[in-house]
Amino acid sequence: MNLPSEWIERAEVFLNDARKHLSEGNYWLTCFEAQQAVELYLKAFLIKLTSIYLFTRDLVELLNTIASPGYSIPDQLYVYADALTPHYTMARYPGRKPVTYDQGLARRCIMYAEEIIKWVKEKAV
Repeated sequence: MNLPSEWIERAEVFLNDARKHLSEGNYWLTCFEAQQAVELYLKAFLIKLTSIYLFTRDLVELLNTIASPGYSIPDQLYVYADALTPHYTMARYPGRKPVTYDQGLARRCIMYAEEIIKWVKEKAV
């Protein structure tokens, strides 16, 4: 199953930029870009499966939609998706945040993104 190339190209740009920004110390941007990479991969997978995608930023909701046609999604991916989802909003707005963007969080966001993307790629074969 080939995923829509334009979606994957953009997702890969976000993932590569997340890695770059981690090395530059832009941790908030790293987390945002990791979330975006996963969102685009999951939406690409949904487009391939159903020809549509949800207008949501909630990665857990996207995983639930993928699970409904019969895909078994590992519980750990839900944990990763739940951890990444808030960074779509929180990372973009300075000021009061319930998290501190540091190197450890940024590394975890990239790892979570890579694990979810790896699963999508395995299922899209």
